[in-house]
Amino acid sequence: LIIQPPIPSTEGTDPFEMICDDAQIAEWNNQGLPSDRMSAENAAILVQSQRYPLMIDPQLQGIKWVKAKYGPGLVVLRLTQRGYLDLVERAVSNGNVLLIENIGENVDAVLNPLLGRMLIKKGTILKIGDREIDFNPNFR
Repeated sequence: LIIQPPIPSTEGTDPFEMICDDAQIAEWNNQGLPSDRMSAENAAILVQSQRYPLMIDPQLQGIKWVKAKYGPGLVVLRLTQRGYLDLVERAVSNGNVLLIENIGENVDAVLNPLLGRMLIKKGTILKIGDREIDFNPNFR
C-alpha cells in the first residue's frame, strides 16, 4: 500500500479560478458548452494547455463546442480521408486550429513529429514525412 502525501496548497484557493473567470465560462456556455463544472474545467484545459489535447467525447458535446468556438477557421479532418496530410501541413503553416476526428487507438506515425512538437532549425521548421514545413506558432 502506497500512501501519497497531499499536494501542498494554500487553503481556499482554486486553481480553476486562477486560469479562467465567470465571463469566459459564460462565453463558452453561449458557444454550446454544457454548464457543469467538469465541462468548464475541460474547456479550460483545452484552451490553456501548451500540449495538444486529446478529447474523449462519447456524447459529442465537446466537439460541438470546439466547432462553435473556432468557427469557419477550424480545419476538421479524419485520418481516413484522402490527402489528410496535405491539410495538416497547410493548417500548421497557416497557423489554423486543427481538429482530427475519430482517431482510433493508434495514430499514424507520420504525425509523431507534430504531436511531439519536434521542431528543427531553431523551432521554425517541422519535418513531416520527407517534407519540411514552416511551423506557425499560432497553430493549435
